[in-house]
Amino acid sequence: MSISAPSRPWYCRDDVVDEYKQTLAEDGEQLPMIKTLKIIRAIIVNVGLFAGWLYALYLGGDPTIITVFALAVVGAYNGLELGDYLALVQAYNEIQTEANDQDD
Repeated sequence: MSISAPSRPWYCRDDVVDEYKQTLAEDGEQLPMIKTLKIIRAIIVNVGLFAGWLYALYLGGDPTIITVFALAVVGAYNGLELGDYLALVQAYNEIQTEANDQDD
């Protein structure tokens, strides 16, 4: 007997979604708290990255190299954060769907 895995979007890694599902199911953690913590972390990191970027420009660094490097780092970080956030939302939706299926 096999359990059918839910259809997930291509941008949601299965192992990350499964881990979030396990965490949400075991801890009973509410999604708004996890979302809030992720947003606060992203804001703090982005402010730090932009502050470092502007400080390096203020000190007289080469604007082309610093800007390309800074944009690459900010883009990569925010891409990872977005992927992680979307995996969390997917896990939450799957838990809600499973709960609704069990109620029926």
